[in-house]
Amino acid sequence: MARARPLLLALLVSLAPLAAQEGTLDLADGETLYDGGWLWTLGWEYDRASGGGVRREEHAATLGVSYGLRHDLQLTLTLPYRWNEEAGGGSEVAAQGLGDLGLFAKWRIQRWDAPHVATNLAILGGLELPTGPSRERDGGVLVPLELQPGSGSVDPVLGIGFTHEPGRWRFNAAALQQWNTQGRAGDERGDQFFAELAAGNRFWLEPYPGPFMRLDLLLRYRHEGRDQQAHAPDPDSGRDLLSAGLNLAFRPQPSLDFQLLVEVPLAEARNGAQPRQEILVALTSGIRF
Repeated sequence: MARARPLLLALLVSLAPLAAQEGTLDLADGETLYDGGWLWTLGWEYDRASGGGVRREEHAATLGVSYGLRHDLQLTLTLPYRWNEEAGGGSEVAAQGLGDLGLFAKWRIQRWDAPHVATNLAILGGLELPTGPSRERDGGVLVPLELQPGSGSVDPVLGIGFTHEPGRWRFNAAALQQWNTQGRAGDERGDQFFAELAAGNRFWLEPYPGPFMRLDLLLRYRHEGRDQQAHAPDPDSGRDLLSAGLNLAFRPQPSLDFQLLVEVPLAEARNGAQPRQEILVALTSGIRF
C-alpha cells in the first residue's frame, strides 16, 4: 500500500475537479483482475431529465477500489458523493452528501482461451450499505427519496457478466438485480434491474505496451420500481428505460484507463408525473498496479 499512495494521490489531484457513478471500471463484465492486482478509479456522472415544467439534474463523483484476491476473484469498494436538484413550478429542492458504500465480489467461474481469443464468464454479488443521508430537507421540505444521496437501507445486489474478445473486438453482456429494502424511516426505493449489450472495436491498437483506443456501442435496459417514502407509496416514481450509448475507451499505457460515455434514451415508460430522461454523460479514469 505504501507504493500505492503516491499513485492514488496523483490520480486524485489530477481528476478531483471531475466527478462519476458510472465511474467504476471492470465491474459489470466477465473479467477479473490478476492475483494481487489493484485498480483505482475515479469518475464523474451527469444525468439530466426534464418535462412537464420540471428539470432534474443528478451528479455523482465516485471513488472505486478493486483488488484481485485471486486470479479469479475480485473485490471492489465504491463510494460516491452525490449532489442532486430538481426545479419546477416555481420551487427548487436540492440535496448533497456522501452516497451509499458499495461492497462487491466478482467470481470468474469460467475462462476459455484460444489464439487471439479470450472469453470470460463471472457472477457478481454485493451490498450497498446506508452510509449516505436519506432524510435531507431543503428549506424545511423533505427532499424526494430519488434525490437523496443515500437510500437509508441495506440493499443486496446479484449479477452476471459475459465478455468475449476475438482479436480487436470486444463483446460484453451483463445483467444486475438490486433488491432495495426498507429503511428505518419507512423509506424504500423501488427494486432496480439493469441489463447491457455492448460491442466494441479497438480501431487503434499498437504492439504492447503501446496505446489503444476502442469505441463501444451500448444498448441498455433499466427498470426501477415505485419508491415508498415514510411508508407511503410515491406515485411519481418508477420507470422502464431503453437507451443507447457510445463509450470511447483510451489506454495510453497498460496502467492507465480513460473512458467517456454518452447515453441517450430510445424509449421510456414513466409512472405518474415525472420528467423524461434526456442524457447521461460519464467520464471515468483508472490506474492499475
